This record gives sequence, structure tokens and C-alpha cells, in this order.
Amino acid sequence: MGICGGGFSRDFRYTSPMSFLGDISAPVFIRQYWQRHPLVMRGVLPDSAALMTGDELAGIACQDDAEARIITARDETWTCESGPFAESRFADLPATGWTLLVQAVDQWVPKIAALLEHFAFLPRWRLDDIMISYAVDGGGVGPHFDYYDVFLLQASGARQWRIGRHCDASTPLQDHPDLRLLRDFETLEKHVLNTGDLLYVPAGRAHWGIAAGDDSITISIGFRAPSHRDLILGAAEVLAEGPADSARYCDTEASIDTDPYLINAAATQQALAAWPGISNTEPGDTEWKPPSTALRTALTHALGVQSTEPRYPEHIEAAMQWTADALNKWLARGGQQTIEHHRASRFAYHIDSDGEQPHAHLYVDGQRYTTTVRLARGLCHGRIMAEHVCDPRERELLLSLINAGSVSIRPR
Repeated sequence: MGICGGGFSRDFRYTSPMSFLGDISAPVFIRQYWQRHPLVMRGVLPDSAALMTGDELAGIACQDDAEARIITARDETWTCESGPFAESRFADLPATGWTLLVQAVDQWVPKIAALLEHFAFLPRWRLDDIMISYAVDGGGVGPHFDYYDVFLLQASGARQWRIGRHCDASTPLQDHPDLRLLRDFETLEKHVLNTGDLLYVPAGRAHWGIAAGDDSITISIGFRAPSHRDLILGAAEVLAEGPADSARYCDTEASIDTDPYLINAAATQQALAAWPGISNTEPGDTEWKPPSTALRTALTHALGVQSTEPRYPEHIEAAMQWTADALNKWLARGGQQTIEHHRASRFAYHIDSDGEQPHAHLYVDGQRYTTTVRLARGLCHGRIMAEHVCDPRERELLLSLINAGSVSIRPR
């Protein structure tokens, strides 16, 4: 590989979108492979070698505003360096086992951006940037999976791709500060891609690319997939733009329960009143439908968490730390025991009657805990009995609140 530099003068002849998928039509690809199964397409872009060289990619990686990384693999140990890089860095790299990755090359090179036209049969609004990697023999980023669908175009040289199982957030990862590498990898398929070949990998499928020889250039076209959590948070931000900050929660006669710690259904209904457009009503329905249980529960939790956030949390501190044995001895006294709330702490609870057995959500100092109704009520009112904390989880909850300083009890 030469030093950083080089222009982008080569011409590139694009195939038509129809020939891009070879013998597979776009509807067949979407129905049988998209977000389902990996697919290798041979020779679909035979002129792709004219798209990019290693020198040209290195030239971008030397720019101040480029997002670039160099990943080196030695004895199955990966190191990651972030750019931009000086020209001299490339001269110091080993002969094997490294790869250069540059994000958003489509923002630098028009003919790379033009590749996106081949994917017009898929939602354009989901397209992410185009990343390009240059690797010498044995180079790669290690076994991993992505949360987005990706097409891997071999622009020059060769790269072996190993395809593994489906992964998710529970899949074990290696303890690496910079890379999300799989701890275990089982190869189910193995393919060698040469110039012009294309591999589609669905979101969540484990894969591992290893350069087979030098000058291996792979172009990655990804389709972003925002998490449901981010979508919900984004939607909540949009909804929050409607009400004025001066519009506040207010009680009704029904929301003021005889139990001053209880957030009852009427209180949740008052919170829902701030969102007049939220319901399960479908287009064409003539009758209003009540909001979903999930929305009501989420609003109840928000009400409980925010209303119990202490004004001075730094004041809440336990006078002493209790052990599980000490707590068990205290409970062994039997009868009703009195506990005291820290003067800066705040308590509330809500009874969830969904399911066979009602349970409670306890809110203490801006935190939510799920427990039994009798323990939640007892903790709020400062009166508990040993039978309220028979389960180890209930004792763990009580012990954590004691050691956090939210409640205190008198030792024997």
C-alpha cells in the first residue's frame, strides 16, 4: 500500500438494477431472503475493481474529518486504533493481519454514493452510510454481528466469509474495550468472495470476514434499524412538545385515595389527560377506545418515579450497614415492627391487578421495585411484619433500602 493520496479518476460501468441481483428478482429476494437468510450473489458487479484502491482509501483515512480505524489481529487478539492517521502509520504496519476501515466513503466519492442506486428496490430511508475496508492477508475485524442488514461487495482481491448463528443482546461477547466481538463462533457456512461477488447478511447473523491474500477491499452497504427503545423515546419527545411547561398534573376527588401513599387508577387517568390524542382508535373507528395497558402502566411508573425523586438525594445516607444475618435476627423478633423513613426520602406504591395474583410497584427515591402488595404498603406506612418478608427477594429489597438509607430500623 502506498502513502495517503491518489485521485478518483477511474470510470465505472454500472449494471442495471435488474442484473444486479442476477437471476433473482427483487420481489423474490425480499420474500425469501431479506431479513431472513444470507445469500451469495456471484459476479453481479464485475467492474467493481474500478471503484476504489487501497491508496485512495488511505488518502481519505488521513483527512482530519474522516472516521477511520485500523484493526490488527495477532493470535486471535484484536487491537483497534482510531484515525485520522498520519501517512507514516501505514508504513509501520505489519505484512499480515490488519485492516483499514473508513466510514461514510459515499460522502467523499460520488461513484461510491452511486452504488446506492442498485438498492432502490429497498426502503431508501433505511440506507446508512457505505463503509469500505482494505485488508492484507489474514486481516479482518473478527467474529461479530450487526443490528442492521448489510450487503458486502468484494471490490478487489478475495475474502473468506464465515456465517454463524443468529445473535441478540444476550449473546456472550468478548471483554474488549473497543470492539463487539463474539466470545464463541460456530461456522455454519463458509464462502470465498472474489471481485464482483456480493454477500447479503441479515441483521443479527454472526459473520466473520478474513482476507484471503493482500489487497482485499470490501464495500459494506448497511441498512440502519433504530431500536424500539430509541423510537419510543423519540416519539415521547415529539409528544412532549405539545403541552406547555406550565400545564401540570392536578388531583381530582377520585385520585385522592384514602391511602396517602397509593397511586390509584384515577391518578393515572389524570396523567393520561395530558395526552388527549393517545388511544387505540384505528382509522375509521367511530368510538374512542381507551389507551393500551402498556401506556397506562408506563405513565403510572413515570408518575411514581418522578414524584418520589428526592430534592436532596445527597442527604440520604445509612447510619450503619446491615448484614443479611442481622436483618434475619431482627425479623425473628416476630410481631409488627416499626421502620422509619429518612426525612429526605419519598415513598409511593401502585397496585397492579393484571394477572392471576395482584402485585405492587414500589417507588422509593426515584427508583421502582416490584414486590408484594403487603410489603409495599408496609414499607410506605412504616409497619412491617416478618411474614411480609418471607421470600428472599423481599428480604433483599428491605436490606437494600436499609443500606441505602431510605429506611432505618432499630437493632436489638
